[in-house]
Amino acid sequence: MGFYEYLKLMRPHQWYKNVLVFLPVVFGRLQSFEAWLDFVIISMPVLLFGFGILCAVSSAGYIFNDIVDEEKDAAHPEKRNRPLPSGQASRSNALILATILMAGGLILAWLQDAAFLLMIFIYIINSQLYNWKLRNYAIIDVCVIAVGFIIRAIAGTFLIDQPFTSWLVIGVFFVALVLGFGKRMNELQLLGKDAALHKPVFAQYTKTMLDQGIAMSATWVVLFYAFYCYQNYQATLETQPVIMTVPIVAGIVLRYVHLVYAGSDVGRKPHLAIKDKGILIGGVLFFITLIITLFFYAGIYEYFFNLFPPLFPPIIPP
Repeated sequence: MGFYEYLKLMRPHQWYKNVLVFLPVVFGRLQSFEAWLDFVIISMPVLLFGFGILCAVSSAGYIFNDIVDEEKDAAHPEKRNRPLPSGQASRSNALILATILMAGGLILAWLQDAAFLLMIFIYIINSQLYNWKLRNYAIIDVCVIAVGFIIRAIAGTFLIDQPFTSWLVIGVFFVALVLGFGKRMNELQLLGKDAALHKPVFAQYTKTMLDQGIAMSATWVVLFYAFYCYQNYQATLETQPVIMTVPIVAGIVLRYVHLVYAGSDVGRKPHLAIKDKGILIGGVLFFITLIITLFFYAGIYEYFFNLFPPLFPPIIPP
């Protein structure tokens, strides 16, 4: 029972969810790339600090949940290999570790910012309501997980004093629904007829319901992102055509949905998505296209206009 087992107990592979705390800096409404980069650099230390706090608190929640579910996990084909049901970690040491992580995270959040501390409390309440009761109700379970994603993103706005908008809330919500329904679908594929024995909520889910949930959520992710791009950049569409990133987002979402239906582990373990070449390439293309359309498009267009004026009509600034 060494360090590695207790590190596994903290589930660092789940920390990718806390990256949402950085989301407020991605679409910073700044006029130049240099100003945006300065904004990112200035914001990064406090966001990293917040990310660490969220990792500590979320890991504590995972450990408390594992302690409660130890017997159930022992009968699960994958979860039985976790440190507690497999006997690689002791229950008493796990409880001590969870308490230290939770107390440390709350103290650091209190020292950082009162509003951020409030979001941490709301996150804890949301997580525990899910663990103790709400995970047993179909649809509600996935929506509660989505709320946890939203809380992380809003917490980041408080850390850097940036207002959060309905676009942030709605966008994160539907992305989380895609991941949540995708996970349920993948778990149903893995567990088959015994799914309800491992998770009571599967007595309420059907493949048809999950098909519709994935299709609806994936569609709304792309639509709301398109609406966001148009609404926020319609006045500067000729100089900042951020809407050009919409097809890339659609491609990434469709790739994830394909992996879910193909039976890939990405459905149950979204952190593995970064190892998928399609999603990785799509993510790189998205950020390159986003930076170009936000800050460099007008200059690039002007350059080609000077080279081939008949092919490129002049940009009329707003």
